[in-house]
Amino acid sequence: MDISIIIVNYNTEDLLRNCLNSIKETVENVEYEVIVTDNDSKDGSVKMMKNEFPWVKLIESKVNGGFAYANNLAIKQSSGKYIFLLNSDTVLLKDVIEKMIKYMNENKVVGLLGPKLLNRDMTHQTSVSGFPTFKREFYHIYKLKNILKIPLLKKVILGMSGKIGSKDVEQYMMNFKKIDQPREVQVLVGAALLVRREVIDKIGMLDERYFMYYEEIDFCYQASKAGFKAVYYPHGEIIHYIGQSSNKIKDITFYERYKSMIKYFRKNHGKFKEILVRINLVFGLTFRMIGNIILLPFKRDRYILSIIKIYFNTIKIGLGFDVNTLKRGE
Repeated sequence: MDISIIIVNYNTEDLLRNCLNSIKETVENVEYEVIVTDNDSKDGSVKMMKNEFPWVKLIESKVNGGFAYANNLAIKQSSGKYIFLLNSDTVLLKDVIEKMIKYMNENKVVGLLGPKLLNRDMTHQTSVSGFPTFKREFYHIYKLKNILKIPLLKKVILGMSGKIGSKDVEQYMMNFKKIDQPREVQVLVGAALLVRREVIDKIGMLDERYFMYYEEIDFCYQASKAGFKAVYYPHGEIIHYIGQSSNKIKDITFYERYKSMIKYFRKNHGKFKEILVRINLVFGLTFRMIGNIILLPFKRDRYILSIIKIYFNTIKIGLGFDVNTLKRGE
């Protein structure tokens, strides 16, 4: 078996149908299997797969154990030389699987390969990143990335990104440069990640302590420590419908993002760095919360109230309190 294509589904019936159809229509000349782990969906996804895609190997998880947990269930049943972790909200374009397998066969030192990700309108989407650092988390919590919306500043930062000694900035700014050839990177986005079987044999599967977010970042980090290269591959393209439904903050995803951040720093950088990112989280979100409280009398917007609540609960997470807000089907 050349490749095992693994998809995690949770209430994305229509997106999953499009994804599976794109696999059926575009993958040729390779021996492949498709394994879908359904995380206890309630929207008819399972019935749809059984009726329309009987050739897909379906794993029905009775709990929503998260992204890493569901992927690992499928990896355990896979037999491919390569494992392709693929989001359900993706559509494969012509020859992407064949091109990626050919590249991996010719480059044995590459353990992880990520294709070019495209938005719905076929514009380039963020596809690579750097390993998390306290500096990056500081930039994130204070929304300093927004300065890239200013064309002149964006141009300056692009020009200096390889010279200012910050690997975080250099890696992130690759997403705004034209990359025509495969390039070694630190982190590949988990929406479409091709993994050589030997990587899993050596470092193990995804860390199931991450329910959502950071699991692919941690996986890339462990692979790098084990000597495997991660490469961005621009010659293969996949459409990824990320963020199309809503730009508003959702409580579950917000809480999980920061829970996973704390776990990542505790696991990979020790207690001191964990304390630093917790302090940064508390101060940064307190600053944001105060800003929204000031706006509240002028806007009278219920969404602002919900943001204030989300920030407050996340501050409690930063302080070490357990916020039991998630419904995972457990």
